[in-house]
Amino acid sequence: MIGYLSGTTQYADIDAICINVAGVGYHVLMPMTDVARASKVGTKIEAYIHTHVREDAIQLYGFSARAGLQLFERLLSVSGVGPRTALALLSGLEAEVLVRAIAERDEGRLTKISGVGKKTAQRILLELGDKMAKESLSSVLSPSLSAPPRALDDLRSALANLGYKAPQIDRALQRVKALADEGQELSLLLREALKHVA
Repeated sequence: MIGYLSGTTQYADIDAICINVAGVGYHVLMPMTDVARASKVGTKIEAYIHTHVREDAIQLYGFSARAGLQLFERLLSVSGVGPRTALALLSGLEAEVLVRAIAERDEGRLTKISGVGKKTAQRILLELGDKMAKESLSSVLSPSLSAPPRALDDLRSALANLGYKAPQIDRALQRVKALADEGQELSLLLREALKHVA
């Protein structure tokens, strides 16, 4: 099983990066925030990998910090939560916000994420809520995950690396600046920005 990759970005999609490791490209599904920070071709990237084996496919899920992988695998331990749902949770909320939402049993915050229904949210809160409430945030997250991102700088870089031109990017940043000022997560800002660059 692959547990770690180190290489450079060959290309990036919204939810994945192809990591070039000594001439071999690994298609790695990642949270949108991780993709945004390493989407430029040639960027050096390290990814902690969860290898998911199915009958018809082998899929790699990657995270820029080991704590992200550990949180992903904790979500997978919940009955009924598969890798796509776990990845959606980590794309929809910054890791720190997700941990707090689970610890505080904030069902509404979880169900706002596309693909997470009420029953799934309730199972996550039931199976992980007590555990996360008892642990300190620092024991669940590494400093690199809990540090506040430079949201607009990261967003500008992500949009440029996806091929959008400066006027399109400037227009999109103007539209989402208020959300950034409110402290919204990069994943939400990126989704909103993409609505305004076409």
